[in-house]
Amino acid sequence: MRSRRHSARPFGRAGLVSVALGLSVVLALVALAGCSADGGGPTGPGPGDPPAALLALHSVGQIMQGYEVRGEITPSGGAIDLGGLFDGDAMSVGGLVTDLTAVVTESDFGGDRALVVDVPSRSSVAIAFPDEPANPSKPFVVESRGSTFVGGRASNSVYELSITAPATPPAVFARDVGEFIEKVVVTNDRVFVIDSNIDDVGFTFEPLGNSRVVVFETSGELVRVIELPGLQATNAVLSAGRLVVLNAGTLGPAFEPEGNGSLAVIDPVSLQLSGPFPLGGNGVSIEEGAEGRVYVAVTSDFVSIRTLRFDPAAPGFLDGPQDPVQTRDADGTPISCWTATALSDGRLVCATFRSEQAGELFLLNADGSFLDSVPGGFGTTDLEIVTP
Repeated sequence: MRSRRHSARPFGRAGLVSVALGLSVVLALVALAGCSADGGGPTGPGPGDPPAALLALHSVGQIMQGYEVRGEITPSGGAIDLGGLFDGDAMSVGGLVTDLTAVVTESDFGGDRALVVDVPSRSSVAIAFPDEPANPSKPFVVESRGSTFVGGRASNSVYELSITAPATPPAVFARDVGEFIEKVVVTNDRVFVIDSNIDDVGFTFEPLGNSRVVVFETSGELVRVIELPGLQATNAVLSAGRLVVLNAGTLGPAFEPEGNGSLAVIDPVSLQLSGPFPLGGNGVSIEEGAEGRVYVAVTSDFVSIRTLRFDPAAPGFLDGPQDPVQTRDADGTPISCWTATALSDGRLVCATFRSEQAGELFLLNADGSFLDSVPGGFGTTDLEIVTP
């Protein structure tokens, strides 16, 4: 295995200010919020329906917070303190509301570790990575194995963490994987490693070529390396039985978005690749909705952010890039969503990003019109809908 220096999070031309590329760039942004589903008017819960549960990661505030969504959105339970060293920006959740486990990862500044969070008890256990620093990537919880797969960016390794016995040291699943691992996703007895393929050895954080997906069997056997039609892959979600990868795109010399972000779709069984699906800007975040759509935040200037809705089954856009979801505040003012998702009934939940004060969480109709809002947290970077 090649010796790797302990790499900091990439800045500058490393690509888009995606959550994975560090909060330092993000802190320059002002508020954001808004999103969508299948168009159309309000649906909402029926009489006697249980509330939807939502978990939000307020990264700058270093907390995790639960919310209930009925006809309005309200905080549920106390905030979970992730500690003063926390500097992560992505989480993954598994289990039901009553036994919910969340996993969040941190960069070198936070100590190259993961936190396994017992949400009901609001407690967490820190997991340190073995050998050289791993600079861990976005986590993905696999309930059937009781584990989480996390990529080690500095070590180019994939680790499997136990969420049922979090004190157990992580096991190495694979070594010498890619150049800069952004996320590991497991489905259909296969492990998909999202490799941004950027230079973190020379600290230029420039693309070394197109991004890639490295596919393994869960036994550890290498299946295939899929070259993606895009640069700077920063995240991926599973939706409607498809793996949707966000190629965030690159920045110019003055750190301006170059507008070359795109999506790529992979069938986890046949490994057939579809795309690219250009975003008309640079990608900021991607979330899967509970109704089977995918929501992508896109920017052209780091001032305003547009929300696109994508159907992974088609595959193709339902809203955007030229006709994004028209997310609006109560007075009709456009709102920009740093991250957004949808409930099973099609209503949207959208979070703005603020670092100098708390942002907001918005509950919107499927067409983006306003339903409700509640103060959120500082620097919200991830939203997860939780199974009732």
